[in-house]
Order: sequence, then C-alpha cells, then structure tokens
Amino acid sequence: MRPFSLYLVIGSGSVAALFISLTLPVLLPGWRWQHEPLHSTIEALGGLTAIAMAIVLHHSAKEHARKKFHVVAGGFLAMGLLEVFHALSTPGNGFVLLRNMASLFGGIGFALVWFRSSEDKRKSESLMLWLVAGGTLGFGIWILGFPEQLPILLRQGEFTPTAIAPKSLACMLFLAGAVHFLLDYRRTRRSEDVIFSCLALMFGLAELMFTYSTIWDGPWWFWHGLRLMAYLLVLGYVGHGYLTTLSDLKISLAQTKQAEESVRQSEQQLRDVLEERERLAEDLHDGAIQSMFTLGLSLERCTKLIPKNPKEAMSTIGDVIADLKLVIRDLRSYISGIEPEHENDPPMEEAMTSLVRTMNHSAPFDFRMQIDQAASTLLTPDERTHVLYIIKEAMSNSLQHAQAKSGAVSLHVQNEVVRLEIEDNGLGFDTANDENHGYGLRNMAARSRRLGARFEVLSERGQGTRIIFEIPKKDNHVSTPV
Repeated sequence: MRPFSLYLVIGSGSVAALFISLTLPVLLPGWRWQHEPLHSTIEALGGLTAIAMAIVLHHSAKEHARKKFHVVAGGFLAMGLLEVFHALSTPGNGFVLLRNMASLFGGIGFALVWFRSSEDKRKSESLMLWLVAGGTLGFGIWILGFPEQLPILLRQGEFTPTAIAPKSLACMLFLAGAVHFLLDYRRTRRSEDVIFSCLALMFGLAELMFTYSTIWDGPWWFWHGLRLMAYLLVLGYVGHGYLTTLSDLKISLAQTKQAEESVRQSEQQLRDVLEERERLAEDLHDGAIQSMFTLGLSLERCTKLIPKNPKEAMSTIGDVIADLKLVIRDLRSYISGIEPEHENDPPMEEAMTSLVRTMNHSAPFDFRMQIDQAASTLLTPDERTHVLYIIKEAMSNSLQHAQAKSGAVSLHVQNEVVRLEIEDNGLGFDTANDENHGYGLRNMAARSRRLGARFEVLSERGQGTRIIFEIPKKDNHVSTPV
C-alpha cells in the first residue's frame, strides 16, 4: 500500500471511531449497562493476549533491526498482567486504578521506542522483563489486598481528576509511539511497523475518550470493544507470526536433514575413495613394486650368468619376461579401475613355490618353504591374495633391507587358525621404534585388520626378524593335525 493511501485509511478509521464515540451519548442519553462478567471476559482476553504478545516480541527482538520491540514487550507484559488483575477485581477504586496503570505502563512501553539503544544488551533486557513481571505482580496483589489505602478514583459513578490524569498521560504516550512506528514504516516499509502504529493509535484514542465517558455508558463500552478489536489484531499478528515461524522451521528442518544426508553421502563417498586409494597403494606396493624389485634382481643375476652360462641366462630372461607380462597386466587393471582377477591364478602351493623359487634365483638367498595342504585349502581367494602379498613383501624386505642370507616360510593350521610364519637371519630392527616401521609393515597390519587376523612382528637388532600372521577359522571346525 502506498504511504498516502495508508495514512488515509488510518486517519479515516480514527475519525470514524471518534465520531461514533461522540455520537453515542446523543443517541443513547443516560444509557447504562452494568455487565461485569462480559467486562471481565473482555479484559481477561485482552490481558492474556498482551502477555502472549510480550513473549513473542521478546524472542523476535533478538534481531538487531527489531531491538525496539524489547521495550514494547515490557509494556505489553505490564499491561497484560494488570488487565488480568483488573478482570478479577470488582468496581471501585482498585478496579479503576488497575485499568489506569495498565494503560500507563503500556503507553510507557510504546513511547520508549524513541529512546531504544542500538547496543546488544540481551541479558539486561531479559532481566528487565523479569523485573517488570515481578513488580507488576506485586503491584496488582497490593491493590487487591489493600483497597483502603488507594486514592479516590470514582465518585458517584464519575471519574475523579486523579483517575483522568494517568489516562491522559497514557494517551500522549501511545500517540507518541504511534508516530514513531509510522516514521519507521516510511523508512523500512515493514508491515509490522504499520500494525503497531495502528495499535498504539487505537490505544491512544481509547484513553483520550476515557475522559468523556462514564463507567458502563455507551462510549465506555464502545472503547472497550475498540480495544478488544486491537487485541484481536494483536492475536492475529501473533498467530500469523507463529504459523509463519512454524512453517519456516519445518522447511529449515527438512533442508537441514537433506543437507545432513548429502554431507553423510559425501563423507561416505570420500571415505570409500580414500579406502580404495589406500587399498590400491597397498596392492601396488606389495604386488607390482615388489615384483619389479624381484625381476630387477633376476636381471642382475642374468648379466653375471651370460659370460658363464648363456643358456641359463636366456632361460631366466624368458621367465622374467613372462613375469613382467603379468605385472603389466595387473598395472593395466589398476589404471582402468578394475581390481586384478585372481580366479585363474595357480593354486596356493604352486604360487608360493614359484615366489620362493624366484626369490632364491634372484640373489644369493636361501628361503625354505613348508606348506600344509589343509591350511591352503581353508583360505578364501581374498585371504590367499593377502597372504601372497605379505610373503612377497616380507621376503623382499629380507633381501632389500635386512640383508638376510636365509629364511623360512611356513603355512599351517594351529589351534583353529591358519598360521603364516616368515622369518630370516637378517639384521633385524627395534620394533619399539616407530621409525623402523616402513610402509610394508604398515600394509601388513592393514591387511590383518581387514581380515580380522592377528599380526605380530618379532625382531631384535642382529637377531633377524619373525612375522606371524594368523587367520581365525573357527567356523570351519578346524582341528590341529596330529
């Protein structure tokens, strides 16, 4: 709505309300209707609505642009509590004083928007509301408990100047608040500023016409009805704000859950990628790299054999070429993202024998092998692959790092586990020092965790190294051979 149209609507409504209020005494001269239950209902409904509004305003005022609503919330809280006391009281001085003080405190809350602070004082503002609630409750209880100590506010059905004075002051305070909210609307174009401007204007006009009314007469009831309309407007604002907030929260919750699910999926995908990368690195290190190392040793041996025994050298070169083709096959599989297939690989005994023979022929190295047929048949294809990688890595370490001259590999069944033991007579190392744990040993430990196996490295400097790898086979009802 354009500003001019808005001002026209507010002005027309105000003039119409004043006209009706001034016309009623002429149309209904001397009319009185004393109906205390209806009056108490109107005041109680208005008081409870004002208290609800105070709570909503206090929470919504946490935004910087709405800090002015802290003081308005305090005014609504005091006004609502005193109106509840007013609804519980009977006509008399306390009845009028409670109504007057409710209006005055409400007007103060609206007028204080002119002096709102731009600083963040959330703790002090919450404390202020508690102080307002405590002080208002104490004031209301005092009025109801000690009516004889109150000033004379009602004489022969007419309001005294003592009663009119706080009402007149409340009128000016409400109108001041209305002007401020209207100015804020011109600057921000927020609909809530218009709503509170209209509320303050209606409250202010109601207090203005109080001086021209008599208790229970037409204008008196009219302004009660007008204030009830204002409270219903507040209630509508609270309800609309609550439903809007609830809808926003549901949408936000759904978006949050969707974002969390996306994050979980992304984390899982990243975890899968990292695990796959780690597994690929392990297989490349323990498989292709160690095979290349062994083939390199075989080629070095061939260079020494060519002058002495060219026939054996050519045979060894043929074996190297065949093994090199297998390595190239595995590397191509890794590059294409396909795990190398081992279904057509030779049996366990044959694979271990070939591996040990290749190692022994590659260097002056003597590795003995002992394989239990029952143990090899119990291994799954995946376990078989891990066992071969561990043997290859351990033997390569014995040649490359430990400078061992001999060693032994054994695979057998013991106490319901398939037990792999690899030992050499090399230099050994200090197992307590993590710096001595190379990439190969870390890969062996990772493979044991993947299979749920027990992995142990026993070594001392100058005493060689012994590696134990045990795969449990309880479900296969393995018994230790005699």
